[in-house]
Amino acid sequence: MDQNYIDWLYGLSAPMVALNKEYGASYTGPNLFPDREFVKMDDDWGIDSRESLFECVFRMIDAGHAPALSQYYFLYDRLPQYKWLEYSQSKTDFQKVLLEMVEQTFTECGVGGIRAWDYSRMGYILRNGITNKYITEQEALWILYRMALRSQYYYKTWQQYFAGHFFGYFYWKTLRDEPSLDVLRYNLSRAYQMQSMTELQTDANSPCNRLPWFIDIEELEKPESLMEYDWS
Repeated sequence: MDQNYIDWLYGLSAPMVALNKEYGASYTGPNLFPDREFVKMDDDWGIDSRESLFECVFRMIDAGHAPALSQYYFLYDRLPQYKWLEYSQSKTDFQKVLLEMVEQTFTECGVGGIRAWDYSRMGYILRNGITNKYITEQEALWILYRMALRSQYYYKTWQQYFAGHFFGYFYWKTLRDEPSLDVLRYNLSRAYQMQSMTELQTDANSPCNRLPWFIDIEELEKPESLMEYDWS
């Protein structure tokens, strides 16, 4: 398998690498933290075994935080402005908060919306799962390959993918703290002020500075060890 292709697959976790750069995170290689022999994930993620890792990853890739907004991004891309306004006016106050978020962020992240927030975090978990020996690198690469197909379908550039991650982060933070439009506006305004976003754009090792977004996604055969899981 071509090394650039492998690096591209691991690059899907790049936003999480940027957030953890000061702790020794790496954009390339199977282990997100190359100097660690174990990464504790049970407190934040509830992951302490192979089964709990797969339960989290297979659920969050397609049913994480993004589905709450994915329909809105889809409609905003397809409805004429007057139809979008009619649609917005028919919604609850809370839904209007989310719809305005979509309006504010669409030009940066496109129809993919905040899916990258789920994808990049699951890339983080997969790479740490290799470190902890919960899963093999072959298993992780196959799941990343399936995630790569989704990522290229929804996003057109690394920058869109990165934006989707950070908008997803601030969406999650807003819901956790106080679900209001004022708080959401404030949080979104901070997305590009984050040091980790600058890190992604300027680090020579970041995938956006080394690899094109549209590469040929090489089909990988599902490992025999994953055949019991009905997910693709």
